[in-house]
Amino acid sequence: MDSRASSVISLGFAIICLRCGLTSGTSQQPVTNLTWISFNFHTVLQWEGTSKNTVYTVKLRSRDSDWNRKSECTRQKITSCDLTSLIQNVTETYFAEVETYSAEFTEEINEPPAVTSSPFQPLKDTDIGEASFQILKKSKDEVKVLIEDPLTGIAFPNKTSKALRDIYGTNLKYKVFYWKDGTSGQKTQTNNNQTILIKIDKGINYCFSVQIHITSPFKNGPKSQSKCTDLKTPEYGLGFYALIAVGALLVISIIIGVTVCLCRRKAVHNSAETNPLKMMSA
Repeated sequence: MDSRASSVISLGFAIICLRCGLTSGTSQQPVTNLTWISFNFHTVLQWEGTSKNTVYTVKLRSRDSDWNRKSECTRQKITSCDLTSLIQNVTETYFAEVETYSAEFTEEINEPPAVTSSPFQPLKDTDIGEASFQILKKSKDEVKVLIEDPLTGIAFPNKTSKALRDIYGTNLKYKVFYWKDGTSGQKTQTNNNQTILIKIDKGINYCFSVQIHITSPFKNGPKSQSKCTDLKTPEYGLGFYALIAVGALLVISIIIGVTVCLCRRKAVHNSAETNPLKMMSA
């Protein structure tokens, strides 16, 4: 009787151990190549998955806070997670962790395979994007470069997006590169303002490119695509072309009128030469 009881207990223990082994996630491998991707404070965590039958959970914390989870990145078959909404303090340092689970089991596991990221500090580590700008002609020897302040992934309390200027303040500057079209000689003008006036030579086309420059922490965005003026080509309104059309019609009318008059006079003259007596009696 004791032997049978012992066998039953042993079998039950073996089943429990097997169950624990399957659900503990020991067969799962931790993710690799955990990487931060951040652009204008839009921040995504990326990694390389381990197998098709695997789900992942992403957790985030700062130096002084506990781990937080994002529902969209909890037990999901994903290899990236957008953490922008949880990373709103640009001066804080954050850490992320990716846990690996088997997709077949839903039980909570005390210590699943996990990998912790390198620290991420938004103000220092985010990449700055390319600036957008417009060229407006102010006069024959001056143009206005109007730069758009890029929006970021950081929000005000009312949920509207902050611009780069709202975050970096006076540490944000704009570098304007400009040169005569067709030449290699380049000049640079740096300014805090989004509107920059630049003197140019009259009647010469110039090309412009803009770069965002951060003085602290030091970083530069990429140079924008160049844009060129077209000052040699006169710009006329619809009124000018309407005036030309009216003038052309007037000239054509005058030519037609003169031609008709000359034809009539010639006809009268020819008639007089062929019938002189008729003209005298008249």
